[in-house]
Amino acid sequence: MKTLLPVKQFATILFCIATLSITAQKKYYLSSSEGKDSNKGSENAPWQSLKKISKTKLKPGDKILFKKGDVFVGHFVVNGSGSKRKPILIGSYGEGNQPIITGEVGAENGGDYQEAILVNNNDNMVFRDIEVRNNRLTSRKGVRDQDAFGIYILNNGTRSLKNFSFDKVTFKNVYAPQPILREKGEQAFNGLEVAGLRIFSTQNHDKSIKNIQNVLVENCHFTNLQRLGVHVKHAGGRKGVGSDKMNRNADLVFRNNTFFRTGGTCVLPIRTYNCLIENNRFEFVGDNSDPRMANRGSSVWTWRCINTVIQYNDCLHIRGYLDSHGIHIDHENVDTFIQYNYMEDCEGGFVEILGGNENSVYRFNISVNDGWRANPKWKTSNHTLWINNVIPKGKHYPTESYVYNNTIYVDKPYGTAIDIKGKNNYIYNNIFQTINKSNIGNKQVHIDTKETDLFMTNNLYFGMINKRFKSLDANPVNGDANFTDPKAGNKNGFQLKTNSPAIDSGMAHQGPPIPGAGKGIFKHIEKYPTVDFYGNPVDLSKGTPNIGASNNK
Repeated sequence: MKTLLPVKQFATILFCIATLSITAQKKYYLSSSEGKDSNKGSENAPWQSLKKISKTKLKPGDKILFKKGDVFVGHFVVNGSGSKRKPILIGSYGEGNQPIITGEVGAENGGDYQEAILVNNNDNMVFRDIEVRNNRLTSRKGVRDQDAFGIYILNNGTRSLKNFSFDKVTFKNVYAPQPILREKGEQAFNGLEVAGLRIFSTQNHDKSIKNIQNVLVENCHFTNLQRLGVHVKHAGGRKGVGSDKMNRNADLVFRNNTFFRTGGTCVLPIRTYNCLIENNRFEFVGDNSDPRMANRGSSVWTWRCINTVIQYNDCLHIRGYLDSHGIHIDHENVDTFIQYNYMEDCEGGFVEILGGNENSVYRFNISVNDGWRANPKWKTSNHTLWINNVIPKGKHYPTESYVYNNTIYVDKPYGTAIDIKGKNNYIYNNIFQTINKSNIGNKQVHIDTKETDLFMTNNLYFGMINKRFKSLDANPVNGDANFTDPKAGNKNGFQLKTNSPAIDSGMAHQGPPIPGAGKGIFKHIEKYPTVDFYGNPVDLSKGTPNIGASNNK
């Protein structure tokens, strides 16, 4: 026979459960200027140090709030996980400038920390409205002198970590004690992994199949960084262990961020599965305004990633002695789509597709004055088109490379190279236009398709374009594209006047579809292009689309 509790006693138990649920979600306030670690940690009696909050066990729904205008020096180790519905919030309170969290403690305190904020094997977190720095000037025992991070998300455990959001976070002044400069060579450059935000999963073994999933970085600002803005990396899996997705960090979105004067690449995904990079502004990438900067990097480059879409970004004034294109596809990626981007004054060039890639697509982009680098030791160091078969160890020809419906315009007095070393290349419906003694392809035109076809047709040529390159076109169109206002100094000047020979002169050929379009992080993306760079409707499956990035009729 069941024993029933009296109504009053039952109500008391319910009240206690509700109270515990409420009190489980705490707010911890910190002020370096007014707080004390002996305080309660409330808004009126805040704690003071990162050491205090690092020792506090956090629970789902907890909030850690730093006082605006204050600077917090030390090492913040986030101690606990949130849940999907109740993430841990790390943010700010009060008025004024964002609170600054930095790992710079100096030699007298054991040396500067590897990172200002460490999240190790915890997840479900939101970072909002804070500034993170880490200008490491002194070494610390157990930390490589080539490492420095602002925020470090590390998964070296036995489960996948999920749900990280970064909103209105500033990443600034992140440097390692030992800069790795150009003269140190390629291996040293690759070892310099300094980043404002680092997201890393260690190698998968038989009993630890893991990755980091569901990351959103939006409305953030990255500036004055020695090399990388965001570095996403997975160490892969041992032979026979894990799947394509689990051996990569998955479902990552980077949107509406600004990157200004970074020494290297702004977003560098290494082994990701489903990555979307859109509506960002990349400016003065590969910078050398600080002599410690790497001085090399495209806005984005991808390495061994699967399913990547990079769209609606502005890539401006990209610099560097190698690479340094607007956006480039590094080694052995599968299904990479670079579309609807504006690239201007990128030192290395426009298209860069390196060894081992499959299904690499540049479409509906505008390239203005890209590829002007002069390197006496490498005559063809600047490219309009660069499709290459070299990988770190040997050669691996890329296959299925698509360059179509792009507008390439040059009005500065320099020449570029065109190198194509890949299988099954498709180059069609592009505008190649030069004025003012500029020349596309005068440095070199090298074609090596490994006995496969070069599908090249219906491109428009005007100005000084290498004759051998033009002769490869099955149906060339010659004449001034008649842009609306190419001297306007912005992307809007490259629409077409009504008498343009590019109108209705393209060929119908869709190219490959985007895998996963309409689902997950690609929910708002079409499988095939349905609009041009300017939002005009386009259908490449039939009819006569325009040549170039504008389909206005």
